[in-house]
Amino acid sequence: MLQWVTRTVVRFSSIFLCGMLSSVLTVAVIGAQWFASLVGDSVVLAVEVLVTLLALGLVSWLTRRADALARAVGTVRPGSPEEVQADRVLSRFDTAEKAQEFQCLIFLPPAIAGFILLDERLSLYVHGGLLILAIAGALWQSHRLEHLRQLRGYTTGFGRTVP
Repeated sequence: MLQWVTRTVVRFSSIFLCGMLSSVLTVAVIGAQWFASLVGDSVVLAVEVLVTLLALGLVSWLTRRADALARAVGTVRPGSPEEVQADRVLSRFDTAEKAQEFQCLIFLPPAIAGFILLDERLSLYVHGGLLILAIAGALWQSHRLEHLRQLRGYTTGFGRTVP
């Protein structure tokens, strides 16, 4: 019973921490956009491109780390001594997946705010194009993560993770 309570408290505290971090990052990005809009539309677009590249790069790096560890460990039978290493692989894949979800959650409000802050028509078109490219990149990374997970034998089915 105590173990269940501990896991529940840790889970809710991590959800709360992610929510707070999400709020802080969203406000920071919108603040950077607003500050950049005082200078000009091109600076807003540059800030958006920089933040998007950093976020996509982080997810790509986490995916590569998870794949490298999965290649080193391989597939493992339940109950074997290598099961601890397989759990590390699963946690790395999970971290990459959570970062992907977190990235989409954080950058939706600044993407919408970009349409409000930009003044020129050309800037709005470029912003829309960059937004489409960012969404395509995020979808491609999500597909790649799932493909690598299935290829290495660490799929998730029905909410239960199976090595």
